[in-house]
Amino acid sequence: MLSSLRTLGSILVILILAGCASTDDKYFMDTDTDANVYVAPSGGADISKIAIMPFKGPTELIGQSVSDMFVTEILRSQYYELVERSQMANVLSESELSLSGLSANKAAEVGGMMGADGVMIGTVSEYETVAARGRAIPVVGISARLIDCKTGKIVWSVDLAKRADAGGMTLSEHGRDVVHEMMAGLYQKMKQVR
Repeated sequence: MLSSLRTLGSILVILILAGCASTDDKYFMDTDTDANVYVAPSGGADISKIAIMPFKGPTELIGQSVSDMFVTEILRSQYYELVERSQMANVLSESELSLSGLSANKAAEVGGMMGADGVMIGTVSEYETVAARGRAIPVVGISARLIDCKTGKIVWSVDLAKRADAGGMTLSEHGRDVVHEMMAGLYQKMKQVR
């Protein structure tokens, strides 16, 4: 009888622990990804607060939109606390700097001024539709990296360029899918490093 209770107790503990895996963990871990990911050996374990700068892109709106997509994904990852965009704008206006197009060194300096441990910068190299068999197919290419504000070193880098499998998907829907796939690849790699 005591043995049966111990076995039942062990099973209950396993079920409880299995239930503790967050849905956000599943959200990232269950995603197949072709993203090209680099994570420094430390995994940026000492970085807890980051600022996400608007990305360089074909237009300012595209760069801003894609960086906003990363905000949502990073919040879901629960790896970092984010600097509020209005706080970034205040610091940059005082410094007479533009939000987008900052060099890595300048972005790290500005991130430090905002109290961030790291700053994320990126480039949208492709954000367009191409014609194929009478359909408009979205194509999105993005690269992003996190820079340590203290050392100026790259903590992680991720990039992905992808054409949608079929027409009928909007460009912004495909953009969100690409950003999610990039964050899933990063999340999976960081789980291995941390």
